[in-house]
Amino acid sequence: MNFGNGSVRLKALLSLGMVLGLGAVGTLAAWTDESTATASFSAGTLDLKLGALPEGPFTDSVALTSLDMAAMYPGASKAGMVSVSNSGTVPLSYTLTGTGTGTLGAALKVSVYVGGMATNVASTGTCSGTLLGTADLPLAGTLISSARTLPATSVESLCLVVKLPSTAENTLQGTTSTATFAFTGSMGS
Repeated sequence: MNFGNGSVRLKALLSLGMVLGLGAVGTLAAWTDESTATASFSAGTLDLKLGALPEGPFTDSVALTSLDMAAMYPGASKAGMVSVSNSGTVPLSYTLTGTGTGTLGAALKVSVYVGGMATNVASTGTCSGTLLGTADLPLAGTLISSARTLPATSVESLCLVVKLPSTAENTLQGTTSTATFAFTGSMGS
């Protein structure tokens, strides 16, 4: 059987197609490119400090000697200032609770004001500024229940009035108490 020149040409073309087809598969180039993005993170700090004076010094614990009062009697009160500082790098929210020792501590009442100044005349203490919450709260309990927001590196002055109510029991004569005011700062949920 003679296929002639046409058949040889056909075979040659088919062979060339196979060679070109295989060659094309082996020489395909896939170009790629990529880019990356980076970010740095650092955790902030929460640092609640207290100061006995509006300008500090600010520490973790402060003696509020401006509130000390000897020889209290029914109706007597004393006002004193405390500054709350956020020395951290993130905003914080804080609340205030109080405790008092003995039966006198259980009888004492507290009012908390923001801003203003403390004034003491004879045995009557008052605060200018804005009353936070309710006046004459029991010392032993929550004194600031709606958390106060304090931005980073800022200070807020509070004025506290502590009083022995005019209805104080006769059995409180000669008793003593130490009051503790606990400021609790938090951030986030």
